[in-house]
Amino acid sequence: MKYKCDICSYIYDSESGDPEKGIEAETDFNSLPETWVCPICGIEKDQFYPLDDERRGSEGEGPMALMILALTYGLWNISGRGSYSVTREIGRAFINEIKNTGVDSIDDKTALQNVKEYFIRNKFARDMEYEIKNDEVELEIKNCRFFGLCKQLENQGVLITTCPYTNTSAMALEETTGYRYRISKEQKGYGHKIRLNRVSKVKS
Repeated sequence: MKYKCDICSYIYDSESGDPEKGIEAETDFNSLPETWVCPICGIEKDQFYPLDDERRGSEGEGPMALMILALTYGLWNISGRGSYSVTREIGRAFINEIKNTGVDSIDDKTALQNVKEYFIRNKFARDMEYEIKNDEVELEIKNCRFFGLCKQLENQGVLITTCPYTNTSAMALEETTGYRYRISKEQKGYGHKIRLNRVSKVKS
C-alpha cells in the first residue's frame, strides 16, 4: 500500500521501500521504525496518510514542482545572481495574499506572526520560529515542503533568495519598520535557518 506525506506529498510505496534509509522492499508502512522520517521534508510517520484517503490533493504536484524549478532557475539567470528586485516582488506577492485574508500587521512581531500563520495554515512547512533582535531577525523553517526542490536549485548554483518564507518575512518587516533587510540562509535539518539584517531606510 502507498502512503502520502501531508507536507511535501512524497509517496512511500511498500513495494519499493526506502533503500537509501535502509528500508527494504516489501516493508509495510506500519512496520517502518519509529525513527523513520520523510526523506524529502523530514516529517514524522504520523503526518502520512493512505493514498486512497479522501485527502488525495492535486495530481499535478510533480509537474508543478518542475515548473517552479524551471521558473526559478530561469529568473535567476536572466535577472542576474541575487537579483534584489525579483526577491522583493516574490515577497510582495505573498504579502498581498496575506493582506487579502483580512489580517493587519502593526509592528514587526505581528507581521512575522501573520507570515508564520499563513505558511503553516497552508502547509508550506511544519513550523516557522522567529526571534527579533535589535537590527536582526532570525527565522528557522522546519520540515519545509520545498526542501527537496531548494536542494536541487542549490546544486545548480542558485542561492535560494527565492525562498517564500525569507522574502515574505523581509517584505513584511520592510512595510512595518521602513527598512530593507539583507538575507542570508543556511541549511538546518530539513529546513533552513535564515537571518535578516537591517541595512537601509526605504526611500519614500
